[in-house]
Amino acid sequence: MKKVSQILSHLFNTPSYQKLHQTQQIKRFLWTLPKSLRDGVCFCYIKNQVLFFALKHPCYKQEFDYKLTIIKQLLKQYQQSKEELLGVMDIKAFVSNNAYQKSQTQQAENLEVYGEIAKGDFKNLAKDKEIREIFESIRKAILCNH
Repeated sequence: MKKVSQILSHLFNTPSYQKLHQTQQIKRFLWTLPKSLRDGVCFCYIKNQVLFFALKHPCYKQEFDYKLTIIKQLLKQYQQSKEELLGVMDIKAFVSNNAYQKSQTQQAENLEVYGEIAKGDFKNLAKDKEIREIFESIRKAILCNH
């Protein structure tokens, strides 16, 4: 009786599941990257012998560009040791607009808005006319927020 791993490896080698096998290889390569880079990746794909990384935020893109030589060295070592992703000759990264917009809206949704706690019932003991008017304008602003 065959093991599950043997059956899966046989399936991955069939032409109809080649794309699935490729995405699995890419995921394994992602785990070799440093965690700071891995966290910023939305998705990856291969096109014309180039491995494209879609990143979540422009800061991740900047860090990715800074560590590009390290990533290319990791890819070469990965290709030699695992004999996978042999068709990949170059690596490029871009910021995914959808992920960036989603992160912006999530940040906006996470902002908590607090209501006005003050009641505006304080004594205005200021003797100077200008300061007294400032305190009264503060009182009006507090009452308008209720």
